[in-house]
Amino acid sequence: MKYEIIEIFEEDYGCEGIPEGEELMCTVLIRAEDGFEKHIRLADSFLTENQLKKGSTLLLEEV
Repeated sequence: MKYEIIEIFEEDYGCEGIPEGEELMCTVLIRAEDGFEKHIRLADSFLTENQLKKGSTLLLEEV
């Protein structure tokens, strides 16, 4: 299914920083073509590697 990225929020890891062995994650608000909105978590590296930003289209099999 095709979704539009509405907003990207970097997760706040506080003063401890990212836990060892974990990846920086973002919460992403997406909107389906039918108007359904949902928050999902995606790795920051996935967003960067795929050049995804606010307004980009994201193809997902299931959310």
